[in-house]
Amino acid sequence: MFSVVSDRRARAGLKTTAAPPKSNEVTSEETEAHLEQHQQKLEEEHKRMLERYAESQRLLDKYSVMPGKGADYMALLQRITDENSADTRRSRQPLVLKKISDSLTEAYLPFNDDLELREQYINVYGGIRLGKVLEDLDRLAGAVAYKHASDANGDLAPVVFVTAAVDRIDLRSRLQSKCNYRLKGMVTFVGFSSMEIRIQMQAMSKAGRAEAEPNLVARFTMVARDKYTGKSAQINPLLLADETERRLVKLSEQIKENKKASAESTLQKHPPNAEERRVIHSLWLDTKQAQNNAYGQHASLPPDSVWLHDTTMSSTTVCFPESRNVHQKVFGGFLMRLAHELSFANGSVFTKSRPYYEALHDFSFAKPVNIGSILKFTSQVVYSEPEHRTFQIAVTTDVIDIPTDSTERTNTFYFNFSSPDTVPRVVPRSYEDMMKYLEGRRRAQSGKLISKLQSAMQK
Repeated sequence: MFSVVSDRRARAGLKTTAAPPKSNEVTSEETEAHLEQHQQKLEEEHKRMLERYAESQRLLDKYSVMPGKGADYMALLQRITDENSADTRRSRQPLVLKKISDSLTEAYLPFNDDLELREQYINVYGGIRLGKVLEDLDRLAGAVAYKHASDANGDLAPVVFVTAAVDRIDLRSRLQSKCNYRLKGMVTFVGFSSMEIRIQMQAMSKAGRAEAEPNLVARFTMVARDKYTGKSAQINPLLLADETERRLVKLSEQIKENKKASAESTLQKHPPNAEERRVIHSLWLDTKQAQNNAYGQHASLPPDSVWLHDTTMSSTTVCFPESRNVHQKVFGGFLMRLAHELSFANGSVFTKSRPYYEALHDFSFAKPVNIGSILKFTSQVVYSEPEHRTFQIAVTTDVIDIPTDSTERTNTFYFNFSSPDTVPRVVPRSYEDMMKYLEGRRRAQSGKLISKLQSAMQK
């Protein structure tokens, strides 16, 4: 580098000399040392992240809802039979007061640092498969439940937990394949035999710290059963340490009351209210205005609309032992993943573009699914808001009974998607489709309230 004066002397044909280096200029040796130091820090953080991942996996294995790797299916069935015999039953230790922080459980998904893990989760667009993450959320919720229910020494109590319901899973920002994430779960409400668990997923900075704003927020309801009798089992009560924890519990109670009110006013029990009747009447008027005079045609589709009954897509799967949980039933996260993947496929056909997952609305696991069951998943676009470019897909799960040629409903999932392109308006034609449309509309409205309350929990 030359100074301005020496540059002028050079243009004048005079002898030039290099200006002496300034004291604040960085030499090549210093630059190389700085780069080496920076690289060393990155390698150390990479090592720490993999260690965190390994440690979180060990904790999840301790309080696991899934069988260990290499577990023999028939051996597990025999072990359960032996444990349930009167001679080997373990007596339960006294209940202990647990703080919210006692149930805190973390898991890591280091997509940036673990290429093998990334390969398992990556989708065709280079992003992350949300269905796989849904499985991880259910697994973590189970670990949090078992950790809270453990005795004073941290040992497992003779109870089993099942996922009774999922209140809401909001995706607030897209997940990146070249990023590390932390999943953090904890109990926020405890009843006699049930508990509510809040999980948030946060991106990790290069310095190894979690970002303040979560990418994903989820709420699960877990229910405890006595390991030997199957009856409701009381779990450790919650000790609220400060005002922040009391506020968390209060917000959880608000969500619980909202769910209870929704269940009492369901369309299975009560007819549509006045506002909903106006909505249906308005849709009917739209079809009448678009009607032509063709013989035998009583209704026509308005522009940019699709009949609701024409948006159906289904799939069938056999439940193998690899999809079981520790209770020898089909893992709930597995059902969520398959339902999500079918809804994504249906949404792609519906919008003729790539849909983006926004939320999974509240639902209950009505019945357990046995290993070996044949499951039929049926998806349908039940509600859309073209003005917001969003739509909702309901996915029902039915167990097919071969001898009786009948089906039994186990779940109904409601997924909310958005699209960068135009979203058609779904129009119900029959009374049954009208009820599906209104149910989807109700889910969309109540979901916004739950999302608002979940956001308040972070403040």
